[in-house]
Amino acid sequence: MDISFEKQLIKIIEPLYKKGRDGDWDHILRMVKLCKYLLKHEKADEDIVLPAAYLHDLGWTAIDFSDFNKASPKVKADSSSFTQHMEQGAVIAGKILSEFKYDTNKIKEIQSIIKVHDLPEIVFKMNYISATLVVEADRLDRYGKTGLARFKTMFGADKLSGQYWEEARQLRIDGLKEWFRTKTAINLSKKLAAEMGLFD
Repeated sequence: MDISFEKQLIKIIEPLYKKGRDGDWDHILRMVKLCKYLLKHEKADEDIVLPAAYLHDLGWTAIDFSDFNKASPKVKADSSSFTQHMEQGAVIAGKILSEFKYDTNKIKEIQSIIKVHDLPEIVFKMNYISATLVVEADRLDRYGKTGLARFKTMFGADKLSGQYWEEARQLRIDGLKEWFRTKTAINLSKKLAAEMGLFD
């Protein structure tokens, strides 16, 4: 992805993210870094992967996500805002990229990824490496030293104890089997999971 385009894109989306959920902009920056790492080891189209990474969670800035915040980790996907943020994110991404006169076909591909980015089982059935890397990077940010801090930001530090933490912990252990397909992401996910003490 062109550096000047990347800088212009950041200038537009950073203030939008900062009006949305706490911690989302920091998540985006970490996820983009993870995507760049995966792209060094896996063959995918960075002109699809990186814009999708930057734009994928913009939908949260356009909806009421209180139902998502109140739900426990295992039932987040049942909240109405969970689906809405993907749908709205695809729409917003399309508008932003169109303003940049981005390639029309690539815009459609990016939107198709954003529409399902939190549904890895659907993304992996697409058998499309660029979509796979976006999902893997998004899920990788739940692990490692920043993983626990992100959960505290998303769900509230007071909840990270007892039964709630066990539920979140189990969700992440299950995720190691379900959320990664490339060799690079699988290896990194295991390393980060161990680093954060997930198996302790």
